[in-house]
Amino acid sequence: MDGEKAEATVRKILSEYATGRVWSVTRMASGFANLNYLADTEKGKFVVRICRQRGADELEAEIRLAALLQKHGIPTPQPLAAAGGRKIRSTSLGPVMVFPYIEGIHPSPAPEVIPPVARLLGRLHTIPAKEVPRKTNSIRPGECYRLITETPSPCLEDPLRRLWLERYQQVSSCLGKDLPAGLIHGDLFPDNILFRNGVPVALLDLEEFATDTLLFDIGMTINGFCTSGNHPDREAVRLFLSAYEEIRALTEEEKACLDAWIIWTALAMACWHIRDCTLHGARPGQKERIRELILLADQWTNISKNHE
Repeated sequence: MDGEKAEATVRKILSEYATGRVWSVTRMASGFANLNYLADTEKGKFVVRICRQRGADELEAEIRLAALLQKHGIPTPQPLAAAGGRKIRSTSLGPVMVFPYIEGIHPSPAPEVIPPVARLLGRLHTIPAKEVPRKTNSIRPGECYRLITETPSPCLEDPLRRLWLERYQQVSSCLGKDLPAGLIHGDLFPDNILFRNGVPVALLDLEEFATDTLLFDIGMTINGFCTSGNHPDREAVRLFLSAYEEIRALTEEEKACLDAWIIWTALAMACWHIRDCTLHGARPGQKERIRELILLADQWTNISKNHE
């Protein structure tokens, strides 16, 4: 959407909420899946999220999860109700939700950031599975393998395709093991958490949550916080695991498969982008992001071999 059309759309959406007069609307830096706008109003600041890839049913499950996290003391913004009590509004652009704006910063991966992130993830993983809304992970090994082998994509060059398949084959034996499972966030990267005064104050973007192998979340978060310039940082991984295990101890089988899941989640993220690019066309920077993720998986593989 162009700037004027976006502002008009957001203002119309907010007319159904108790925000008062809207002073300004600004596009927020966001990922590939949503459009996010910051609205400054006479009743405070709000985030308007236009969901481009999720239906209302999935968002209803996300709302239930947000309430569950709040119950367990994990900070996450709760969607606001529009006129009539609805928390999801249908528009021609997709479902829309409105959240209170939370002051904070997206942290850069750093030694002082890693322990609180790891402990927060450990707390998330101790929430009883029976309380969690049932939802399947949207990124599954078999489906990703079929996408890479059977679906041509303008976003994936043949050398990278071959490297993806080679690294996948090397870790696939661990991906089929029956490992501890439960609630996963699914996308805990720096842009999905807010810090204030060195403390996490909001876990954001729950749309990739699922019930799945906990190592998926651990591997994903390590890829988000334990790399520097797209290069693995093994010391940061040790710092992460030390803090995580203060909350939840890994089993011996999890420890044996950890490297495989770190590699797999880098490949899985690449696959998410490949699928998105194939369906919707390449977004700015997306081809380079696919390349970075496959090369990151390759680097993790080489480090793992050197530590065997």
